[in-house]
Formats: sequence, C-alpha cells, structure tokens
Amino acid sequence: MIQAIIFDMDGLLVDSEPWWRVAENKVFGRLSVAPTEEEFEAMMGNRIQEVIAKWHAKYPWDNFDLKTTQDEIISEVATLVTRHSDLLPGVTDTLGFFRRKQIPMVVASSSPLLLIENLISHYDIANYFGSLHSAEFEAQGKPAPDVFLAAARYLNIDAKKCLVFEDSYNGVLAAKAAGMKCVAVPAAEHFNQERFDIADIKLSSLTHWNEEVWHRIATKSKE
Repeated sequence: MIQAIIFDMDGLLVDSEPWWRVAENKVFGRLSVAPTEEEFEAMMGNRIQEVIAKWHAKYPWDNFDLKTTQDEIISEVATLVTRHSDLLPGVTDTLGFFRRKQIPMVVASSSPLLLIENLISHYDIANYFGSLHSAEFEAQGKPAPDVFLAAARYLNIDAKKCLVFEDSYNGVLAAKAAGMKCVAVPAAEHFNQERFDIADIKLSSLTHWNEEVWHRIATKSKE
C-alpha cells in the first residue's frame, strides 16, 4: 500500500519552469552564453549549483562566483514566478484528494529550500505538506535519488511505499532509483517522449488524477 506522497515543485505544482529558463537565459547570457532549449531541457531537475558549475565548465566566464550567480538566478526566478505564474491545473484538487485519504504529503525539489518555502507559502498550499525537502542539502541531486530517500526517512516510511509526482525526466529517474512508484506529468512538448514511459503512469495534467488512476497505482503497488 502507498503510505506517502512526494511532490516535486517546479513544473509540477507551480508553473515555474518557463521562468527558470528566462532567469538562466538572462544571467548566463550576460555572463557567457545563454542555454538553448535542448540544453535547458537536459538540465531540468538538476540543482541550481550543479547547473551553474556545469555551465561555467562548458562556457567559462571571468570572476566566477557560484554563490553570487546562484543568488542572482534564484532572486530573478522568485520575482518572475510570483508576478506571472499560478499553480498548475489540478494541483489543489490533487492535494485535496490525498488530504481526504489522510495520506501524508511532502515536497522534495531540486530548488533551494528558501525558494521552495517562498513559493509554497505564496500560493497558500503550505498547510498540505508535512515537510519540505531540498536537494541542496543532499550529496547528489536528481537524477540521483537522495532527496526522495531523505523525504522517506523523515516520514519513517519504506521508499517502496512512497508515490512520487514528477514532471522532469531527471526527476522520474530519481524516483525509480529510489525504488518508488512514480506518476510522470511532463510538459506538453515532452509528453510523447518515450523515455517518460519508465514511470508507472503518465498524465498530461494533474486534472486527470482521479480515483480510477489511484486504483491503478494502488494495484501496482501490491504487485
């Protein structure tokens, strides 16, 4: 039986991925080279410090300071998201679904904890979650399973009894590496990519989450 639900945040709960693109394009473009769409997609789900380090290694710039660059990108993201974005469709209904079933929910994201706290509070959904977890405190970020396993340890629940909701391929890989069930909710432009088929179920939107889909996942969890 599934005993806990773990949600990613960016691109899954909050429509923030496009604004990460804008922020990284702005900052990296000023410092060296702006990422292409393909490069940005490959980095989705990675921790921001890893993205910055990889980008500097690939397209170096003078006077490199990881923390300064990270703070600049995060500040830009927070401003853009809170000004321009909303919760993604189906989020509040899905959270309500699991609240009614009294199944604990947590967030486990690659974003820094301060940004997670700010956005979850801004969109007034903090009361759904028992805890918030950031991969910034783990040895490895996604696609490694560290942040999901940390969430399971916090809950004192076997990883195999956790269900992860993810939008990025790196996040799906992390969930499967943790031995958890996974619902993939890719962006529309990624939905038909076969690599997402490793998830237990793939949805085009959280608006399609319902009792029937839950039953399919719950049945799989007994196999």
